[in-house]
Amino acid sequence: MDGLTRRDVLVGAAGAALLAACRSRGRGTIRVGFMTNLTHGPAIVGLASGRIAGALGAPVETRSFRAGPRVLEALLGDAIDVGVAGPSAIVYTNARHGAGTLRLVSGCCSGGASFLVTKESGIRGWEDLRGKTLATTQIGTTQDISLRQFLRQRGYVTADHGGDVTVAALDAATILTEMRRGKLDGAWMAEPWATRLEHDAGAVRLVDERDLWPGRRFPTALVVARGDFARAHEPLVAQLRTAIADEVRRATSAPDDTRAAVGDELSRALGKRLPDALLAAAWPFVDFTSDPLVSALDVIARDATALGLAPPSTHATLLG
Repeated sequence: MDGLTRRDVLVGAAGAALLAACRSRGRGTIRVGFMTNLTHGPAIVGLASGRIAGALGAPVETRSFRAGPRVLEALLGDAIDVGVAGPSAIVYTNARHGAGTLRLVSGCCSGGASFLVTKESGIRGWEDLRGKTLATTQIGTTQDISLRQFLRQRGYVTADHGGDVTVAALDAATILTEMRRGKLDGAWMAEPWATRLEHDAGAVRLVDERDLWPGRRFPTALVVARGDFARAHEPLVAQLRTAIADEVRRATSAPDDTRAAVGDELSRALGKRLPDALLAAAWPFVDFTSDPLVSALDVIARDATALGLAPPSTHATLLG
């Protein structure tokens, strides 16, 4: 990597793109970032509907991102005030920059991530992964840590450490294309991309990540605020926590309406309409919750440290 470590790649400055994102904002405007994943559904719908802005009593600007580390870069760069991201990017940023950098606001989603392989790969179980080429969307994302830990626990060593399982970092659309072409054997992906690999690339779901966790519960999307913003706006952060909980209840009590609204917003963000059948097929793999599942969050933090992707940390330093 030309002298760069994985940590440099993960938290490197966003450069011109981030500077361009730091638009001047209106007085009292709250800037919120989220990822274009189904796992962010309650936040996406609450923001798009205006309900979250109404609950906060302030105008809200939104930005969409393709990977969790980009959300955290935007938070650190003061391009946004609040972000929805996967836990690994959050625990890494918290560990690297120290207590008080971030404030954990709420959970958003549990589940919604799977390991899929192509039929042509010959992979029928974890015993068949030697010599294969796999992918995640970026080094250090939640799915990247899940894949690397899955491999590590089963005795595999990745190619970047002298082993014979290659893990590539590619954007989701490229992963889909390369699996169609037979250039990738598998990928660990969040929804709706996991189900899209099934529908559009004929991939097979080898592992539903929920099956690897006690009670089948682990965080895949969390709401986090920049620490200085949270300390300056404690009542607002409490209102936001309540608003997210309301959106989670709405998503679970009215799934059809929420799924349709998420589809509309993902279409705007991605520039392409995702088929309703795809979203319906992906929906059962996602469990929305406002519980941040902090015990599982600490497991993810320990895994990231064991893999050499993050300094030691716990969720405790995210709470104040």
